[in-house]
Amino acid sequence: MTKKIGRPPKARKQEKMIGFFMTKMQYFVIQQKAAKAGVNISDYMRQAAVNAQVKAKWTPEERVMVRQLIGISVDLHRLVEAAGKEGVTHAALLFVRYRDIMDSIIKTLCHDR
Repeated sequence: MTKKIGRPPKARKQEKMIGFFMTKMQYFVIQQKAAKAGVNISDYMRQAAVNAQVKAKWTPEERVMVRQLIGISVDLHRLVEAAGKEGVTHAALLFVRYRDIMDSIIKTLCHDR
């Protein structure tokens, strides 16, 4: 009787297993992309993890700029209230100053990425 040999060993052994949670919709999208690429989900995710490029949501400088925008929005709300009480002329000068600050921050956030 001959000895059963079985499956030959793989050239490159996968040593670590990771798992993560996702929504059903995310799973469906990944499943469709893997099928379109002609690979199984594990191979698709492995290739995506190794070859994909991930951008950070916000750098510390960008977080500071967003906080400034939030602060300016609060100030603008106060200016609207003041314009109703004191008149539009005084508030218009302050609006122009805030507009210029906001434009520079938004340009930096949107165009420097």
